[in-house]
Amino acid sequence: MSEWGVSPISFGPLGEGSEERLESIELVGPHLRVTGCISLLRFTRLSDLINHSRGFVRLTDAGLLRRNGDPTGLVVPELMVNQDEITFIGQKAEEVSTAETHLPGGMDRPLMERTPRQLVIFTPGHTITGTIYLFAETDIQTFVDSPDPRFVPMVKATARSLADRRVISHFGLLLVNRTQMSAASLLEKAGEAVETGVGFE
Repeated sequence: MSEWGVSPISFGPLGEGSEERLESIELVGPHLRVTGCISLLRFTRLSDLINHSRGFVRLTDAGLLRRNGDPTGLVVPELMVNQDEITFIGQKAEEVSTAETHLPGGMDRPLMERTPRQLVIFTPGHTITGTIYLFAETDIQTFVDSPDPRFVPMVKATARSLADRRVISHFGLLLVNRTQMSAASLLEKAGEAVETGVGFE
């Protein structure tokens, strides 16, 4: 496990030794919504960086957003965000790295084949639907009981605010913090997401 902004393999705080690779992301939590850039350091994709790091997430050029996603005008050059206060980390479809298109491979059990499944996740502040890649033998109970990965990667995801259901956000990639999950269901078991108010396109 590495600390944010510090790679354990011959890299300095900003990944010196190779060209710095930055990804644009959005962090959403119970008390915070912010956009900014994050360095991938030695990792090839955002999901691996997030799930193999610890401590605070370091953002640069961080802009505070209102709950509906509109900018507030407040921008700081550097912002450290507590992982425990993050509900999900999102990227718009046009910002997702091409490496993320190979999510089934992953750094854990890379040779095991996974299949796409439609999932709905409830957090204290959002209803989230999207596609998740699971191993063939994984059922919903096994999924929710597992501690890993801490941030669950979803693609083609939609998040609807429970505080204001008119606020709907679409993401090409979403990393959902397991510690913020209140409930979850595989949609082939639950049918269409009629009651959630968030369906698949």
